Amino acid sequence: MKTSLILFKCVEDRLSAEYVSQVVDCFYNGGINLDVVDVLPVDDDIAFRRRLEEYKDTADNLIVLVPEQIRFDVKKIISLVTDSIFIENENAQNFIKAISVQNGVSYSDEYAQMPIDATLIPNLNGPMQGFMQEDNEFTLLVLPMALEQLKPMCMQYVSPYFETKSGKKPYRLVLKYFGDENVLKSGLEELLAPFDNKVKANVTTVHGDSLLSLIFTPDTDRKVSDEIVRQIILKYQSNIYAEFETSLSERLFDLLQLKNKKISVAESFTGGRVVAEIIKNPGVSSYLSEGLVTYSNNSKVERLKVKAEDLLKHGAVSSNVAYQMALGLLNKRDTDIAIATTGIAGPKSDDTLKPVGLCYIAVGMKDGIHVYKYNFNGNREEITETAKNTALFLAIKKLKNI
Repeated sequence: MKTSLILFKCVEDRLSAEYVSQVVDCFYNGGINLDVVDVLPVDDDIAFRRRLEEYKDTADNLIVLVPEQIRFDVKKIISLVTDSIFIENENAQNFIKAISVQNGVSYSDEYAQMPIDATLIPNLNGPMQGFMQEDNEFTLLVLPMALEQLKPMCMQYVSPYFETKSGKKPYRLVLKYFGDENVLKSGLEELLAPFDNKVKANVTTVHGDSLLSLIFTPDTDRKVSDEIVRQIILKYQSNIYAEFETSLSERLFDLLQLKNKKISVAESFTGGRVVAEIIKNPGVSSYLSEGLVTYSNNSKVERLKVKAEDLLKHGAVSSNVAYQMALGLLNKRDTDIAIATTGIAGPKSDDTLKPVGLCYIAVGMKDGIHVYKYNFNGNREEITETAKNTALFLAIKKLKNI
């Protein structure tokens, strides 16, 4: 089954390789292999008509992604080539009205126009409604080019259609990974090379937390897919914290329940974000003892018994202070595992001239505390979020190993 894709770019702009990669992944993750990808100028109606006529005779499926900046009437050309009559689809109009109310913008009814015999592909995030037109063995799909609109349309409507049409469903497996995304990607490229395109890996990372999706072709033998997963887990076992889709806080909560442990958190520069993630889990009151934001030096001394002389000697952002913050939590009866964070999120350093991004995260139990040193990059928000996620991951690792 041959599937072709047409998308557009402005004459003065280059279409980024990252965007094209995300589009290809969007379809591949839904089990749709693209055999040909054509990129046409937004003002070249002649080239579009030629491609449409060509693929109508040579492809089984053609997907057309239309940008807002298109400078000719795509639907008029489709009408001429496919001999279709376009009308305003009533259901499409209802979706457009909902988007108009949501965005406070009045959209043209032209967005609702589609062939009289076409199937609507609803767009809940923008005015342009998609459609699918079937003519004998040829299927034409017209969708918006904006990724935030395209992705949900693809996963909810387009992918199920192709699964039904081909009679094959790809096998998808998810792993959660925490750490350097580049290390993961480079290792996966080498590891998956021998498997002859049986699997595609898609990595999405937010502040160090990665979702690794493995999409296997429908004809992949389960023994092969199991071996691939085994090799990935073996290679990255210290960084993979779940073999299913979950969040760091959910996984930490699962382990607290499994091990029947209570956790306490003391935060300085993360300002309560770590404990805020933990309390998102219903039922956490049985496993969370307390969360303290000991932002000032006085608070560290009074609430956690950090030594004032060590704060003067080493500074609040130091391994010594992070250790004492965690120890202060563990000295209480109702704490089994402790997390402590201290660092510099920026935009400026403190009076010690330590660099922005420097932080210390202490994680431990009554049998010992380990302090980790990091130098995170980014703005204040990025540094704080990465530190928060790192603290949760380190606690997960500690609980998994007891």
